[in-house]
Order: sequence, then C-alpha cells, then structure tokens
Amino acid sequence: MKPFCRAMDKWQTIIGIRAGLYPLWLIGANLVARTGGLAILVLIGHSYSQAELGTYFKLLALIGLAVTATQAGSGPLLIRLTQNDALRSAMLIVGIRVLIALIASGFVVAATSLPFAKFWPLLLIPIAAALSPDWLITAHNRFSRISIIAVIGQGAGITIAVCASLTHSQLGLYFIAPAISLSSLLLAAFFAYRSSQPRLIGPSSPSQTSAFGLVGFTLLAGFLPNIDFVLLDIADDALFLAQRVFLFCAGLNTAIASTLFAKQQSGKLRDIWLLAPMGLVSGLLLLWPDGLAHLVYEAPSTHLINILQIGAAWPLLLAVLTRQLLIMQEAPDARWVGWLCLALVLSSAFVLPDAITPSNTMVLIALRLAVLSVVLVACQKVLTKRQVMA
Repeated sequence: MKPFCRAMDKWQTIIGIRAGLYPLWLIGANLVARTGGLAILVLIGHSYSQAELGTYFKLLALIGLAVTATQAGSGPLLIRLTQNDALRSAMLIVGIRVLIALIASGFVVAATSLPFAKFWPLLLIPIAAALSPDWLITAHNRFSRISIIAVIGQGAGITIAVCASLTHSQLGLYFIAPAISLSSLLLAAFFAYRSSQPRLIGPSSPSQTSAFGLVGFTLLAGFLPNIDFVLLDIADDALFLAQRVFLFCAGLNTAIASTLFAKQQSGKLRDIWLLAPMGLVSGLLLLWPDGLAHLVYEAPSTHLINILQIGAAWPLLLAVLTRQLLIMQEAPDARWVGWLCLALVLSSAFVLPDAITPSNTMVLIALRLAVLSVVLVACQKVLTKRQVMA
C-alpha cells in the first residue's frame, strides 16, 4: 500500500506542481467517487419502494444534521492548525467532536419513531465523522490519498448496496452509508499514520476572532444541504427522494470547496471550479428532469419529476453560496456573518407559513437559498467598501 501511495503522490506532484492542475486532479477523482455514490442511489432506487426509500432518506437527512453538528465547522480550522503544527489544539477539537457526536446521536434516537433495531447502524456515521483524520491528510495536500479513500469507501458502499438490492434486506439498506463511513475512517487513519510530514504551507494560525468566524461559516455550509428539508418537511416521500439527487450535487460541491480552501485558491479559477459543474447539473435538471429521475429511480412519479425540475436552481445556488463562504470565512471583519445567517436560516423556518404541497416546499427552499445568496453578496460588498475606505 505504501509504495502505491508514494507513486500516487509522485503522479499528483507531476500533474499538480508542473502543470498547476491541483484542483483538476482532485475534482476528477471526486467525480469518480461521486459516480460511485450515484451507482448506489441507482441500485437502491430500483430495488426498494418509494415509501421505503422515503423513510430511509428522511432518517439520513437527520443523520446529516448530526454529522454537521459533530464536525461543528471544525474541518477548515483543523486544516489550518495542522498546517501550523498546532496538533495539541487539534486533538482537543477532535475530543469535542466525539462528545458532540454522542449527544447528536441521542437526539436522532429521540427524534425518530422507528424501531432502534432497524436504524442503529446509521448512528455509527457521526462517530466515524468525529474520529476521521481526513483533515490531517488534506492539510498536507495529500490529495491523492483523499481520492483513494473516497473511491474505496464508495466501493464498500456499492458492495453492501448490491447485497441489499439482491436480498431486499432492510438491515442491508441501513448498512450502506455506515460501510462507507467506517471504511473511510480506517483508511484515513492508516494514511494519516503512515504519512511522512511534508513542509507545511499554510498561512499563520487563525486568531481567535478568525477561528470564530471560520467555524460559523463552516457550520452554515454544512447545515444548508439538509436543514430546509428537515425544518420544512411535510412528510412527503418524493421530496426526500429528490433531496438525494440534490445531496449528490452538494457532496461534489463540498469536495471541490475543501480542495480550493486547502490550496487557498482565489479568483476566476475558484469560480470556474465551483460554478461550472453545478451550473451543468442545474441545466440538466431544468431541461431533462424526466431522464435523470428514471436514471436514478425505477418508475419515478410525475410528482417527483416536477419537484426535481422546480428545484433545478438549487445546485447552482448552493455553489454561489459556497463561493461567498470561501471568500468571507477567514476575514476577521466578517466573523459574525456566518453565525447570523445560520440563526436566520434556523429561526425563519419556524415563522414561515405552511407550504401545503411538496412542490411549494421546494420553491420555498430554493427561494431561501437565493435570499441567503443575496445577503452574503451584500455583506461582502459592504465589507469590501469598508476596507477600501479604511
């Protein structure tokens, strides 16, 4: 394994340093990994009923919020601390993540009426997310190893998905995501332990003010893919089946953003990497929702296809939001913006009128992302003007 990793790192160095294609390298590898995620979605989408998948995806949305709470916006902060050899502080943050994972898992158990014996494997995911040292590998720019972890993790998930699809096992269905998380955890631990320490290239360690803002923005980014679907849920299976398609986009968007953050990429290249893939997906959802729905699910309802088309702008809006977060998240003057936007997203959901139909809910979700994008762009303009005038 170690000679193979060295060979991958050497190839990455050749195409990355000499050609300046670090983002392209990792984005391509993550596309392969996300294709594995799409394969899993297709397998179970053609093997289980819409009701079974709706229940499963609703619970996965709750688990997604638990994972976000577990990581607590700490990923970018851990990267910066590692790049400046502040490992003691990083270990303290990991300990806090484990504690939050246990608390969040308790909330998930309390929030669902399903039998514990049916969904308990999903509770392994927040624990794996808390313990995973993937941030240590990313901080050292070992992007080839992150890609290996992603591909092998998806391979484990596909294996379980094939078995579950052939047997129509409920337990197998609920073991797919934990299989990905646990295999990724083990590989990340192996790579982090065997990695030699390269020259650290990060900027100075973030101040307490910058770290506070960084955590707020990262929490906001982590909650956005799931929070509206949970808070505005009207118990419709088709809405959560559509969300899995959107979460496929969110996963790719997150992988691209983490790469750009670690490499401190800015300017037009950052915008191309973020906006072009999501713009393509939004175009496909708008013009070809029927084909995409039939690709993922067996006999999708017209209702589901309509929701996908109505939410076509969602991937592009998420990319725009991610761009703004990358620009603002390490600026000391913007330290409160992420926290205030997160509070706005959480509180406003409870005062909005009932959407009545899933289609209206999807419209409301897209509108909330659009409003948040406008708010963040306006905040950036104000902060930039203040810096110019100072």
